[in-house]
Amino acid sequence: MESRPTYFRVNTVLPIAIERKQEGEHPPPPALVVGHSLAAEARDQVATLGSRQPDQYREALNAVLDVVETLERQVEMLHRRMVLDFRKLDLVRRRLDLGGDGLRLFEAEGYARGEQLRVHLLLPVRSGRNLVTVDAEVVSVDENGVEVVFSEQEPEVIDLIVAFSFEHQRKERRRELDASNAS
Repeated sequence: MESRPTYFRVNTVLPIAIERKQEGEHPPPPALVVGHSLAAEARDQVATLGSRQPDQYREALNAVLDVVETLERQVEMLHRRMVLDFRKLDLVRRRLDLGGDGLRLFEAEGYARGEQLRVHLLLPVRSGRNLVTVDAEVVSVDENGVEVVFSEQEPEVIDLIVAFSFEHQRKERRRELDASNAS
């Protein structure tokens, strides 16, 4: 059995949609980025300007590119929402433990060990909302819920999930400290 990294998990409530994979062909998940990032391409061009250009031009260009990048993320989010709508899937808020390696749902009905799933998660992370899609497998089902491990994923997807976990942990810790200081 191959060794898989384990990740810290946080208990949270998130909008989630779960697709059960059917036998045979299954459409691939929507790409993390729709097309190629024009902002990233433009940033590469700005980097080639060299030191002959005044810093304020580069700063202005980078500010514009920040806006373009934000708009690209919004278009990507709309695209993913359209894909979910087309597949007649709704994002429903559910309590779960989430980490970069998988998740635990606290409801076990209707799942079987070995079942292949496609999980769509709406993550509030990095000052935005990211709709990520991961393929997964049910590894255990018991009275406490369903344990699901993610299949191999793009590093960007795992980075978003791990970033969410750390941001969520930081917020929870801050709440605890504020509550103890208020006492």
